[in-house]
Amino acid sequence: MSNLAGARRGHSLVGMAVVDPEGIEVGYVSGEEPNILVLGEGSGGRMRLGRRYVSGVADRITLSGPVAQIFTGLNVVDSDGEFVGIVRDTNEAEDVLDSFIVEDEQGEMVNVLLEDVRSIDEWVELSVSGDSLYEKG
Repeated sequence: MSNLAGARRGHSLVGMAVVDPEGIEVGYVSGEEPNILVLGEGSGGRMRLGRRYVSGVADRITLSGPVAQIFTGLNVVDSDGEFVGIVRDTNEAEDVLDSFIVEDEQGEMVNVLLEDVRSIDEWVELSVSGDSLYEKG
């Protein structure tokens, strides 16, 4: 039984902050689904986060490691299901996760804003097309 399953016991996680062990905020829980936390508010709008990244629940939900570590290496696909690249690093602004630095197939580094991320689980799924990432300059 995982920590999360034991910690739930009928208590809603809605409204709780989701942070990494270093205090970097990813968002606030706005809904729950099996194996998924739906995050709302924050810089990301609405985003689905796999519970696989959660290590504990107390006064807030703590992720299993620093965001730069746990998300680095994930594949990134766009809204059309096309491969965009691989997460290489993260950017934080005032202790809030702001964006991912993604290396595309040509080796170019692209900044992907958290607001353009639809879900993070086995991979990162974007809510925009890959082409639009380059239009933001």
